[in-house]
Amino acid sequence: MVHLGKKHCKDIPQEIYPPLFVSCYISGYFGSRLLSIVIEEAPQSETAVNLGFYLSRLFSWGPMTFYGGALAAAFVGVAYLKFKSLPIAPLLDIIVPSGFLALAIGRIGCFLNGDDYGIPVRIPEGGVAPFWSVRFPNLGDNIYRWPVQLIETGCVLLGILGLMIYFKLLQKTFRPGIVAYLMTVLYANIRLFDEFLRDDFRGSVLTAWLSTSQFISIVILVFCLAISPMILATSRSNRTN
Repeated sequence: MVHLGKKHCKDIPQEIYPPLFVSCYISGYFGSRLLSIVIEEAPQSETAVNLGFYLSRLFSWGPMTFYGGALAAAFVGVAYLKFKSLPIAPLLDIIVPSGFLALAIGRIGCFLNGDDYGIPVRIPEGGVAPFWSVRFPNLGDNIYRWPVQLIETGCVLLGILGLMIYFKLLQKTFRPGIVAYLMTVLYANIRLFDEFLRDDFRGSVLTAWLSTSQFISIVILVFCLAISPMILATSRSNRTN
């Protein structure tokens, strides 16, 4: 984040980055933990919300869901920038790719721990498992699975690399905020399809085959589609000028 800030937001005071990072980190942690509690740990039999239960679980170790952390960090980050009267769009262009870089690195940790594992690979009778398939000792089932964690990492890293290469061109052609917009759209698509290769429980919305993260991805894509005319209009005005 600091490197991109020095390169692309030279007029922004460097001292804003440490508190911004800490604010997003803390809110991201609690947001990701809270969404996991709602999906995986909340009592299904209770009709009323038990705040004591959520608070007790919120301050305990447990699974975390990326989208919960991303949404919480985005809300707190934007609120911090508005409070400091700083330009939001240019800073989002460096904050959002940095956040997804952290996700890409984190997915490698998930792979090493055997978390967020993929579905079994179909192997013909008498056949050999593909070289790219993986077995996770912690699952204890000796099943070859899709390395879905590394697939997500690779796709996200390629997206970040492409956006960094064309960073200045994108901002010049469109406007500040376009990098964050494209990275968000890209990841929502990655996560939407990547989830079909996941085999761990992630909750479901509306139908059994639509996971919570897929539902959130669809909501994000619909929102991005709704604001796309504004971005395209900006693009045409820039070419006219």
